[in-house]
Amino acid sequence: MKVATAQEMRTIDRIAMEDYCYPGLILMEHAALGLQRVLSSRFELGKVAIVCGKGNNAGDGWALARLLYLSGYLVTVFRPDGEVNLPPDARQNREMALKLGINELPWSSLSSDPALLSVTVVVDALLGTGFRGKVAGDLATTIELINNCTAPVIAVDIPSGVEADTGRISGPAIKADLTLTFGLPKVGLMVYPGREYAGGIIVDPIGLPKPLLEGTPGSFYTLDDDEIRELLPVRKPDSHKGNNGHLLVIGGWPGMTGAPVLAGLAGLRSGAGLVTLGLREGVILSEKPMEVMVKRWPELKFEDYQAIIVGPGLSTNEDGRAILKSILSLQAVPRVLDADALNILATMDNWWEEAKGSLILTPHPGEMARLAGISTSQVQEERLSLVREKAKLWGVTLVLKGAATLVSSKGGPVYINPTGNPGLATAGTGDVLAGMIGGLLAQGLNPVQAATVGVNIHGRTGDLAAKEIGPVGILAGDLLPRIPYVLK
Repeated sequence: MKVATAQEMRTIDRIAMEDYCYPGLILMEHAALGLQRVLSSRFELGKVAIVCGKGNNAGDGWALARLLYLSGYLVTVFRPDGEVNLPPDARQNREMALKLGINELPWSSLSSDPALLSVTVVVDALLGTGFRGKVAGDLATTIELINNCTAPVIAVDIPSGVEADTGRISGPAIKADLTLTFGLPKVGLMVYPGREYAGGIIVDPIGLPKPLLEGTPGSFYTLDDDEIRELLPVRKPDSHKGNNGHLLVIGGWPGMTGAPVLAGLAGLRSGAGLVTLGLREGVILSEKPMEVMVKRWPELKFEDYQAIIVGPGLSTNEDGRAILKSILSLQAVPRVLDADALNILATMDNWWEEAKGSLILTPHPGEMARLAGISTSQVQEERLSLVREKAKLWGVTLVLKGAATLVSSKGGPVYINPTGNPGLATAGTGDVLAGMIGGLLAQGLNPVQAATVGVNIHGRTGDLAAKEIGPVGILAGDLLPRIPYVLK
């Protein structure tokens, strides 16, 4: 599913009006009808407060006010103090609503009027996707009053105060219980902190032509359930373990043997037919899982494997650096570089110029900071642009982990992951993710498919664990037995 920037959505709206002859008023009416359906199906409606601003977002609010009023609801619209110069379509919807006798009050009355104390739902139609920067003045006061009320809040297209292209919040912003967004989901609804402020997200196409929504290429995407199902490997009735790929996991250091074990078991749980742990000489597993094989580095023939993971528990010692260099030179086998493999890369000048074949890098923000030579705070501030820029420069599929993990392959579109929860912020879950991606690679998915599907399924596994045992205290090992249930 495509995820739109504000400009991309404006272009879609413009083409709909110019090339498909869709009047702006019709699009606004469809938006209001969508809002009415959501409100009537999800909230007990009695008295509704619709807080409008000065743009087309306000037009959606005024159109909704008319529809609700005609359906018998008590509706009050709050608008800016003084003269309001609305765009033509929004102005016409306001005039229609006022002709019906709908009650209109200025924002300033919110602080003294008890209206918000008695409403059953508040609709935020203050700011749209064109907003940038920091809310201030009367608008900031209005947003804070809405956030302080006890009634549920539904945001029109995007919560006011959230930037549509970045999810950035620089001042007061609406903390919505639900956001109904139009046409396509917006980038700012999919990444933090905007994602947190959006509450639940519903996408309403509002009648826009499918070729416009689906046919034109976008800069950002997310994967929905149907897309995940289509990409998951399907086993034939007569398949055997050799058909499902052999995954090699290289890592392990005294005191850090759990990481490659987690990765290997995650590969098996994700469907790989065989897993071998490649361990350096002298490293002993206190308890070797029965399902995995073990070989020492001198015994390994890399061409025997359908996918390789290097890094979990590897350490940054010289022998680890040497084996990583040999793995970078492979052409035919896709590889996942994780953990200490990334830390070693960060010390190698222009490593990407020597690397060959298909590589997937899976850094967390700290590792990404070291790889890119910037601070962790810069990584977090520039996630959306950085993942594409570095994937292109390095010629890799890049998985930038974190809340709303991002994937970009060689500078192509950025995939925003919608799954996962804070319970995954614990030791070893990254090793599980590397193993899942490696297991999918071994089964024949290409790097961008393995990365996007692996990240999505990993997050869903964490969501299942949080649902069953709670979001605090999840162990990486708790994810392993739940992977098959999510795949099922």
